[in-house]
Amino acid sequence: TSTIYHTEGAATETKNLVRIARGNRINTLTMTANENEELKMTMDLNTRTVDDINSLCGSEVYEARNGIEAETSFTNFSSDSFLEPFFFSDGYFKAFGQQFLKITNFTLTMNNNLQDKRFVGAGNKSVKNAIPAQRTYELSFTAMVTDDKLFQELRNSTENTTQDIELKFTKDNGEYVELKFQDYFASANTWTVPDDKGPITVEATVMPRTMSSCIVSTHWILQG
Repeated sequence: TSTIYHTEGAATETKNLVRIARGNRINTLTMTANENEELKMTMDLNTRTVDDINSLCGSEVYEARNGIEAETSFTNFSSDSFLEPFFFSDGYFKAFGQQFLKITNFTLTMNNNLQDKRFVGAGNKSVKNAIPAQRTYELSFTAMVTDDKLFQELRNSTENTTQDIELKFTKDNGEYVELKFQDYFASANTWTVPDDKGPITVEATVMPRTMSSCIVSTHWILQG
């Protein structure tokens, strides 16, 4: 049973490769929704050190998936409706006091701007630290133009401090993700006037300073 927990040696063909990444902090989180697709999330983690399980002291062991092979045995496994992802069409985006109904895609990026640091006398050159800088938020999206609201906000040199940005995705079973941001301004607009007489689109970037609310209603067990 030791091969369940350890990387196999050179004597046999390797079947298990086990490494433990400890001291993880999220550096960048990106949430993306494109038309006709699922809501997707990617994370860039900053890790203090990576250990081979054989080098850990004591009787510590690691078993992938907690030794569970059948999917139905997982704590978070439930009915098909709960396994369904959030979809692009089941959500809304609201900014500058109005709900935008013609958005074709959006990307939300949250960055902690972690800076890797090592210090004199740390005692182990394989372990690093990280210093967080100012957290930044950036929300970019592409939408069909229905009025000149975004253009007027781009010309406004002051940030919007009275109307929240609201971003919400829902599912029919009652689950939802809701994010709210405050103190923001439009930092870029790219207006496209097509030669084929199609709809005018705008690629906009909005920069919030504060996340005021993050609510997740789900049946899943949230860990971390």
